[in-house]
Amino acid sequence: MKYIELKANLKNGLKRAYLITGDDRYLCYDALKKIEDSTSITIKDMNYVVISGESTSATEIIDSANMFPFGDLNRLVVVKNFSPTKDKQAFEKIQTYLNCPLDSTVLVFFNTDDADFFKGMKNLETIDCSKIDAKMISAYIKNILSKNDIQSNEDVVDMLIRFCSFDMARITNELEKLTALVIESKILTSDIVEKNVVQDKEFQVFQLAEFIAKGDAKNAIDLVDSFMVKAGQGFTVLMPLYNTYRRALYVAINKDKTPAELASIFGVKEFAVKMLKNQISVFSSKQLKQIVDMIADYDRKIKVGEMKENIAIKTIVFNILNLRGK
Repeated sequence: MKYIELKANLKNGLKRAYLITGDDRYLCYDALKKIEDSTSITIKDMNYVVISGESTSATEIIDSANMFPFGDLNRLVVVKNFSPTKDKQAFEKIQTYLNCPLDSTVLVFFNTDDADFFKGMKNLETIDCSKIDAKMISAYIKNILSKNDIQSNEDVVDMLIRFCSFDMARITNELEKLTALVIESKILTSDIVEKNVVQDKEFQVFQLAEFIAKGDAKNAIDLVDSFMVKAGQGFTVLMPLYNTYRRALYVAINKDKTPAELASIFGVKEFAVKMLKNQISVFSSKQLKQIVDMIADYDRKIKVGEMKENIAIKTIVFNILNLRGK
């Protein structure tokens, strides 16, 4: 089930076992909190157990799950990062327990990064905490602003979402900060967001590609210069830039695929693919292939010490602008 379905699902009663996984840490921890609240445990010292999956065994997990609660109706056992590599015996032990779990125990496996171990496991309710779409995030932000009587508009909300790359943990933290900043004026503007929210690297690279697509050399170079404020920061832009144009090339040579299909392949949001299509309309497939190869070559030059990162990245941007015809 998706994270957004969890609240309604819990109203129908708790399952005996859950797997929480996904790339949005905020959603993962919020899902765990929702399950915890639903257990109505009052004696947490006795009935809420957290186990480090990295230093435990399947037997220890099952032993803990098989204990009855003390003074409460439920016992909550949370196992974090349990992912034994290709351990068939551990898989079978846990599956045997899940086939006949203790009615008073809620067993939660909390694996934000790697959940491969649990593939094919039955009687385990998976909660997918992948980043949610812009529409739902927008509704969440507007609700928080409304509760604090703060006025804003769609463009400002969209800017905050994009600056934070759809990451709810970042959005929640930034929103708390912004709400405090405008607590007197009660107005949140794009200028306030721009001045106070650090843009995610992914969004900055997206913005760079936008400037290049428009032939806006000045803003493109100014943005590249901002990457170089600290030594080593420019290098962190190179791979996202390479990935952007590699995706662009794939989109250009797969015109038969829908934005939804491409988004699924790339593991990004559908709107990102639509924006990417707009950015690549000024390049041919041949030019995109040249760009991808060029970035890979400059990446090699940086790594072997042939060229400094700031010179390499500026050269890449100038070369792409030249290919575009500006």
